Amino acid sequence: MLNAISALSPVASHVTQGLSGLGAAITRPGLQAGQAAQAAPAAPGTDFGTVFANVAENFMDTMKQGEAAASAGIQGKAAVQDVVQAVMSAEQSLQLAMAMRDKVVSAYQEFIRMQI
Repeated sequence: MLNAISALSPVASHVTQGLSGLGAAITRPGLQAGQAAQAAPAAPGTDFGTVFANVAENFMDTMKQGEAAASAGIQGKAAVQDVVQAVMSAEQSLQLAMAMRDKVVSAYQEFIRMQI
């Protein structure tokens, strides 16, 4: 399972780079070209690409912790309550990742359907 998740790391970096480039190319509606240059830039670390990358990293860490706790539980080195908490946390992270994926795909499909 971790191998499949680790394979997503390069994809996340490409998505982050693409979103950063896309965000730089888009100006706010209603602003003229000269006004767009004067608009205040977003604070560092608050763009969508950075948030998405942080969520992906946290997801990987949570999944690794859940898998390590499950392995320790099978070996009898961890308490059942700790194993259940780690696995439930990993499950919630997986559900969040799937929901984010669904939203990104949906947004991409809407973007493709836009008439120019």
